[in-house]
Amino acid sequence: MPRNRKAIQAPGKTGHGHGMDPVRRLGEALDLPGEMLPGFSHIEMMGNRQAIIGGVKGVLAYSETAIALNLGALVITFEGLELTIKSYQLEQVILNGAITEIRFST
Repeated sequence: MPRNRKAIQAPGKTGHGHGMDPVRRLGEALDLPGEMLPGFSHIEMMGNRQAIIGGVKGVLAYSETAIALNLGALVITFEGLELTIKSYQLEQVILNGAITEIRFST
């Protein structure tokens, strides 16, 4: 007699995309990077001297030692020395300085 088996899945995932948002399911099926889907953010680091952040909705705090960015559902805070926003356009921020810490919060 065959045994019933249950698939073990990572938390928050459903088998083969069932029950998932259709946009997310399409993105996974097409193996698209997250930044190409609405509501997703993208972060690139160049060592600890520069960060490029996509999906930015606004700047929440700005000083030479801390920059907090609104990513919609998340807030990302960069801490360090001599931090500056080199560019902010089309929901993309380029941040320069000596980045010592990155923190995510909701």
